[in-house]
Amino acid sequence: MDSLTVDHTYGGALFDVAKERRKITVIGEEYKAVSLVFKENPMLKKLFIVPTLSALEKKRVAKKIFEGRISTELLNYIYILIDKRRIGAWEDIGRYYDKLVWESDGLTKGIMYSASPLDKDRIEAMEKKAGAAIGRKVKLENRIDKSLIGGVRIYVEGKLIDASVKTRLENMKKRIRS
Repeated sequence: MDSLTVDHTYGGALFDVAKERRKITVIGEEYKAVSLVFKENPMLKKLFIVPTLSALEKKRVAKKIFEGRISTELLNYIYILIDKRRIGAWEDIGRYYDKLVWESDGLTKGIMYSASPLDKDRIEAMEKKAGAAIGRKVKLENRIDKSLIGGVRIYVEGKLIDASVKTRLENMKKRIRS
């Protein structure tokens, strides 16, 4: 529950600053670039987390690495996360920031499971259908689920849209028995 609060609090604060400064896209891209640096150099992220280094020392390292490469807003944000000992929640904060960006654009993300990869046209058609069902624009990520016989299963905003062959057959079976 604590991480849920952390990502909402800090992700929301970053989004508010980015929106106010009209840098939503820039800060989002920079956030992803810093995330990539952390992913490629896991010891760097650990350095910002370990309690044996002071916040001042951590900020010096952050400044040396990131100053001039990212906006001052994001660098100052990193300093805040260091001071508040929240760098460990970096990925969760980033995901929440992305969610807020999507919502501000009137979009929502979803996951569509299919037995095999779907082409771009099919995905776009399913995005329109899912969007019509929930009343928002939807961007779907296509994932493979080998347990599906055919059709798709879509999860968006906590809702399930099940258009799988298995479900259709089960529904048909119920109607025949009724």
